Amino acid sequence: MPAGQGKVNDRTSADGGSVSGRRLPGGLVSPARRGTLGKVSQLRGLRLQRRWRQRDLADQVQVLSRRVLDYTMSASERTISRWESGQGATPSLPAQRVLAAVFDVPIEALGFALPHALEAADETQLATAEACPADVLELVTRLTRSDVSPATLDLLARRVDRLCRDYPLRPAPELLGEARGWLDRTLGLLEGRTSLPAHRELLVSAGWLAALVACLHYDTGDADGAETWREATSTLGAESGHAEITGWSHEIAAWMALTRDQPADALRHAQAGQRIDRTSCVAVQLAAQEARAAAKLGDRAAAEDAMARGRRVLDRLPDPVHPDHHFVVDPAKADFYAVDVYRWLGADAAAESFARGVLEHSLGPNGAIRAPMRRSEALLTLGTIAARRGELDVAVGYGLPALGDPRQCKPSLLLVAADLDAELDAYRGEAVIEPWRTVLAEVHRPRTLGN
Repeated sequence: MPAGQGKVNDRTSADGGSVSGRRLPGGLVSPARRGTLGKVSQLRGLRLQRRWRQRDLADQVQVLSRRVLDYTMSASERTISRWESGQGATPSLPAQRVLAAVFDVPIEALGFALPHALEAADETQLATAEACPADVLELVTRLTRSDVSPATLDLLARRVDRLCRDYPLRPAPELLGEARGWLDRTLGLLEGRTSLPAHRELLVSAGWLAALVACLHYDTGDADGAETWREATSTLGAESGHAEITGWSHEIAAWMALTRDQPADALRHAQAGQRIDRTSCVAVQLAAQEARAAAKLGDRAAAEDAMARGRRVLDRLPDPVHPDHHFVVDPAKADFYAVDVYRWLGADAAAESFARGVLEHSLGPNGAIRAPMRRSEALLTLGTIAARRGELDVAVGYGLPALGDPRQCKPSLLLVAADLDAELDAYRGEAVIEPWRTVLAEVHRPRTLGN
């Protein structure tokens, strides 16, 4: 379910949503840098004081607008980026009211021109432009010229968000096809003429799509395709200066290493990612992967330290509006990773408690399954614990439905299923476990074009 924070410097902002400005001919600063200067930076400063990403602020705008305006105001990461950088329109008065409520400050503290001041500001900017040399004006024109309209960028941002939110439920091959189509379109737009801000927005959208495509390739058992797009995610994160996207490339690498039973490699990737981003959603998930790797290596102290570190980061983040977004982490997702940690440490009571919590959360208010992959892995954990107790009927009763859901991440599913299978191996020959062995062998069977 779709962004990084860290030490603020000239290259990467604390939210991963701003890229270093570059000095241009004539002493100008690129549009990416202009956003850190002047009054428009006051909004960014307020956000960073709370250690929020641009997406977190967008979430808060949507939540608070219902209270302040009695309707939901649409806001995205791109919206916040435009407001902070000074690119595009100044926030409307209703939007400024919502922002003031979010930060609990007077509207004037946001640093934006109020409606009555906009006309005067436009006249001042025109006078400044008229005083500029002709070559500088030409440069500014070229930098801001683009064949990609704001409406196109908005549509793309909304579609990327929707695809990331579809991840938990849509069949992986179907979602992969659509995500690849949008990724191809985005990469095509990058080949055209764009302004610097638009170019960066396209890189960011392509980065999120590449990360999603990498996960979907791996879900379907295509490790080579997953690694190709994971590397592309890393490149796009670096080119856009988006620390969180780069962090997710390391998280995906850690996840894949764990499913290949390479916990030392997983630990290395998880720790490398946290050196890039320590304060956003990806930092929470990287800490969870570090904990899982440490548990696989039998280091309980390190595993619990990593989980506690992730919880501290999570406690500072606002509640997400869309927790189903694949690249968003909420407390329920953190609990899901704790299941693996305690199962691998042999702490059955804790593993069982977390697994039952995951099962409860995986069902919506109407009883429909809303997190099938988490549910399957929680069932396998309960089956493993039952097998450790010698309760074979119970173990198989949990294991069989876990293998039957059509929405699967095959490598992750087989990783957890292997634990149950190892426990049942001590009872080889018992008739009660034969259905489990038969169904597990079918899941292991490679996909073919006819499947």
